[in-house]
Amino acid sequence: MEAILNRTGYRMRPSSVADRMDIATYIFGDVEVSKTLVHDVSTQKGVWAATDAWIDTLAVDGKRSTANAEHIGLWTIRDDAGEGRFVGIRGVFVAPGLPLNSVATFVAIARPYWGKGVSSESSRVLCQHVFQKSEADAIYTRVWPKLNPASDAVQRRLGFVPADRHTLRDTFGEQRMREVLEFDLWRASNLESEGFAETLRQVSIRIGQLAAEDLLEARDAEQRILTALPVRLAKSGDVRSKVAEDLRLGFHNPAWASYRMSRADWAVRDRV
Repeated sequence: MEAILNRTGYRMRPSSVADRMDIATYIFGDVEVSKTLVHDVSTQKGVWAATDAWIDTLAVDGKRSTANAEHIGLWTIRDDAGEGRFVGIRGVFVAPGLPLNSVATFVAIARPYWGKGVSSESSRVLCQHVFQKSEADAIYTRVWPKLNPASDAVQRRLGFVPADRHTLRDTFGEQRMREVLEFDLWRASNLESEGFAETLRQVSIRIGQLAAEDLLEARDAEQRILTALPVRLAKSGDVRSKVAEDLRLGFHNPAWASYRMSRADWAVRDRV
């Protein structure tokens, strides 16, 4: 499937091994982009491992992608007017934990192209592709609760509706959950005395969500974060109080927040 996004004019086409460097650089190599993906990219080894996992299993010429159905895959978005600059990635895959005959979709947009409507417009193209090229009953998206309210708003605006929760453990397993824990502790360890609040909020909420699925004890989660933090921050009473508050928020709002687009709902929306 190839498409031109109407609003931006960006081109969307099947990803290939040739996109590997751009995915590593602009997606997994940028912590602000990769922070909501379920990978530990705190090292270059981790960046390349995550990149190769996508390329090998979903790219059109990936090592393990030959058996993929036509609607399954990875698509690269590029800005042809901007000398073919890399804009982002869209993916469709069969995810563990989902109902039978359904797929999951994901998106990652390079930071220079945030706020341009790429996620919304490419979602419409991808939904059309899946329902035209398969018999799938539904498409699911999943977001981390309480981390970014804008993500939930985008799903609802596109017509996705809240669905039964899918757990982290069911969809990715304990090893990947541990990767998220190590990545977030690494993020905490690199915080500076200025401008740390939002990152620490995200880290605390997400580790609380991991504790909700018994990856670690809730009482241990707070200590792990405080131990990882630079000493000046860890000693602050205000910081310690906020960490505890956000851990509780994550614990009581576990991942995922799941959204569903059914074939029937898409047919109605597509006619509007």
